[in-house]
Amino acid sequence: MFWTTRVPDSSVAVSPGRGRATWTLEDFEIPDFHDIGRSLMHGAAVGTGVLDMMMTWSGGGSVTEVDNTANGFTGRKVTGTSHISFSVRMGGFSFTADESGQTSLASEVWKERNGTFFG
Repeated sequence: MFWTTRVPDSSVAVSPGRGRATWTLEDFEIPDFHDIGRSLMHGAAVGTGVLDMMMTWSGGGSVTEVDNTANGFTGRKVTGTSHISFSVRMGGFSFTADESGQTSLASEVWKERNGTFFG
């Protein structure tokens, strides 16, 4: 399965100073294009999936101020841990991600300025 679609702005809540964020989708209908080629070439969807997902970034780690004039951005990042719960159903098929044993290798919440907002 390969999905790409716009999600509601209201599905995301962020507290960049604390390094915390939540992204939640419930009963979210999403087109199933089967593969990346069909999606990128604007092919017809093979069906519609219904997605339930919650991603959380918990913060609590190191705080780093970044000022990268060479690449034109500045910001502040807070590291921490993250977690995801995910399930999707389509027709008679359903998939639920195993939440046990998740390892958060890198998890950061940024607040940055770039482009015309830099400087």
